[in-house]
Amino acid sequence: MPTNTEPINTTDIPTLSPSPTPTETPSPTATNTATPTPPPANFWQIDLPETFVSEIMLPEGSSWLSDQKSSRYHIVPFDEGKSLEPLAQTDWTYVLVAPFFTVTDNLSYEELRAFLAGNSSPDVTREDAKVLMTQNDKAAILHLLNMSWAKNIKTLMELADMSADAWGKDWAIVPFEALDPQWKVISIDGISPLDHDFDPEDYKLNLRVGVFHNEQDDWENPEDEFDFSMILPVPNRDRSQLTSLIMTGVTAMARDTAFTMETEGVLYPGEKIRDLMRAADLTHISNEVSFYEGCPYPDPDYEGFIFCSNPEYIKLLDDLGADIIELTGNHNNDVLALYKVDSVPFTLDLYEKYEMQWYAGGVNEEDAKSPLLIEHNGNRLAFIGCNSYGPTMAWALDERSGAAPCEDFGWLKSEVANLRQKGYLPIVTFQFQEDYIREATSLQERDFRDVAQAGPVIVNGSQSHVAKAMEFYEGSFIHYGLGNLFFEQPEFYITYDSFIQEHYFYQGHLINTRLHTITIEDTGQPRLMDPEEREKFLTMIFAVSEPLRRTQ
Repeated sequence: MPTNTEPINTTDIPTLSPSPTPTETPSPTATNTATPTPPPANFWQIDLPETFVSEIMLPEGSSWLSDQKSSRYHIVPFDEGKSLEPLAQTDWTYVLVAPFFTVTDNLSYEELRAFLAGNSSPDVTREDAKVLMTQNDKAAILHLLNMSWAKNIKTLMELADMSADAWGKDWAIVPFEALDPQWKVISIDGISPLDHDFDPEDYKLNLRVGVFHNEQDDWENPEDEFDFSMILPVPNRDRSQLTSLIMTGVTAMARDTAFTMETEGVLYPGEKIRDLMRAADLTHISNEVSFYEGCPYPDPDYEGFIFCSNPEYIKLLDDLGADIIELTGNHNNDVLALYKVDSVPFTLDLYEKYEMQWYAGGVNEEDAKSPLLIEHNGNRLAFIGCNSYGPTMAWALDERSGAAPCEDFGWLKSEVANLRQKGYLPIVTFQFQEDYIREATSLQERDFRDVAQAGPVIVNGSQSHVAKAMEFYEGSFIHYGLGNLFFEQPEFYITYDSFIQEHYFYQGHLINTRLHTITIEDTGQPRLMDPEEREKFLTMIFAVSEPLRRTQ
């Protein structure tokens, strides 16, 4: 929510005045063919963006190429179609965005109008911020906001002139397909186009356009003349081309967390985040501990670091909709060390039984180093990871199960570059050297950035029990540590607050990342932070992230 507390004065916000009636335009000779060449803009008034207009496919003829008053059909926003039923309709969705490192999550419709009018700022740290938009979109955006002009906007000629800056001060309103990872999507009245249940009809920045039959025309069956669904552009937010991916930090179903699962129920740790986790198209879990049928009943007083998990615990991952299991963890061979049993093959069989895929670990080194390739809604994702932390017993060998060793990262960078060349979006995760500070260490900066230069879209530190700094580097989103998901460390309060990332891919690109913030209670049950907790947590994490931009 905005941090300013003064009441917003909306009395001085300019409202939209009616557009003048367009003048009549001569009609060309009618034909039965369709053409991509649009008629004069005054056919549908000035509120439709040029990009939208350029994709309209009209049949030539006097029914179309006359002025709006005398033409048989109108192509206008729904609010100008009055009470008529459209012959065809489409949506053109705009998105309010801010620099990625912005704490504000939501504005009301009236707060947005006041911001544009120059009457308030949604973030007191950026009081002189402007709202960027292109000349192409300006009229349509102002129409949606019922404003004839706005003081606090900066108009650019092209979207190419609007480079996203994660640490910038200016906000923007952009078409959905122009989203960028360095923007943060700001909800309006609690609704975001990234929402899984998004309904364009409820969203204030959605331009719904229809083909309407002129009320003054007495022709009764216009639908018999032409397939009107072929006229309008397809929506610029196509859910069938959108993929959402949840990514999480450390899961270790052992020790106190396991004891809580035994006493409260296996599904208990996930009860308060279940809906969030299941809503994504793909859900990733970094599970560090292998399953073992002989795993003893958990001892809550156990202070050691050799772990196993009861096979029944996989039902928690299944209940959360886990699709992708990361195996970089340094506890995957603990059963081998303690009980002299290789439990990794059994664990992989269990994942397969529950239709979960895995990467960064396997029954031998070649298997562990193989990327996991997933295609969803046309988006091609590649998951690859390794363990640099050790111990050596956790690493896979030619004839031993375990995690993929990072070595000097050479093989990893080569594989990432190869995947990128093949059209995949590589996602890299590390089990790196552990620490209990928020900042990225110099060693982490060196190695994470080194791998980022090979071209992954995301680089995550899966090792960290602490939520750490993040940055954008050479086109990659780097998060040095997400923190715990399911693990208890009561002696370290710094481990209680963590991130769940949600990444969005559209038409073969990473377009945005949403940071969900959680706090862990009852030795292993995370819940979403309340607004006050979230604001304090994000402010702190962004503060420790800021020095990273000065070392780039």
